[in-house]
Amino acid sequence: MVLEFLSAHPAIVGGTGPKICGIGKGLVYGLAQFAGKVGVPMIWGEATANSAPFYSRILGQPGVLDHFFIRGETLARCRREFRDNFLAQA
Repeated sequence: MVLEFLSAHPAIVGGTGPKICGIGKGLVYGLAQFAGKVGVPMIWGEATANSAPFYSRILGQPGVLDHFFIRGETLARCRREFRDNFLAQA
């Protein structure tokens, strides 16, 4: 599975828009949950200089530059995070 483009609205990034947080993390963790449900063992993602720190933080993978892989224990942890923190709120 490929995560090619995920973006935040410029007003939110620039701090001029409403205070919204957790949506990007929820989308990535939700994608991990979906991957598990359909039997996809890995998500391959692209990152930019602006998004790499976000992916490093939420995936616990220091050093993300232009791409990343979500697989194995990282995929399992993302699925748990989705179930524990996002699915329970629905």
